[in-house]
Amino acid sequence: MKSLAIEAVCFGLSVLPVTQVAGQTCRTANPLEQTALQELSDKDKEASIAGDWQTLATLWTDDAIALPPGQQPVVGLSAIRTWLQRGRIDTSKVEVSEYSIDIHSTRVCGNTAIQWGTTGIVIKPKGAPAGMRAQGNIERVLRRQTDGSWKVQRAIWNMGKPVPDKPGNPGKLQAGTRLMAPGEGH
Repeated sequence: MKSLAIEAVCFGLSVLPVTQVAGQTCRTANPLEQTALQELSDKDKEASIAGDWQTLATLWTDDAIALPPGQQPVVGLSAIRTWLQRGRIDTSKVEVSEYSIDIHSTRVCGNTAIQWGTTGIVIKPKGAPAGMRAQGNIERVLRRQTDGSWKVQRAIWNMGKPVPDKPGNPGKLQAGTRLMAPGEGH
């Protein structure tokens, strides 16, 4: 029931600020939690750039569900491993030259964290001056582990249409302008 309540808040009502989940008051992450949450994002980024699907798989819980754009839900860690392996890039031919997950808000509700943000990637043929850039939005439900680290329990994201990246483009990946209600920010 608790998981269902969290999913309803995250995936069905994500436009509302999260203040309570399953009777627990939600709050911003404290500094120790922020550090551990950032470590998860850093591991995600490093493994994504390296094309390391095995490390990416370790960042998910056993009961995880991935909701990738334009695909069927990927349910359970075993299925996520298979999905990551099938979707991996051939790093001998293609490189991820940029990858970002910029979290705009994190709400911690007990041992659950709910995040939303923007994401982007630039992929190019090995040695090429430029490739293709795609940007989008992401929402994640994370579960705190007994050691204080975090893993992804649920994730949903979208990506805009890939566009050519300009050679030597020093620009930061940005998902664009977003609309917020007055007083929103959680």
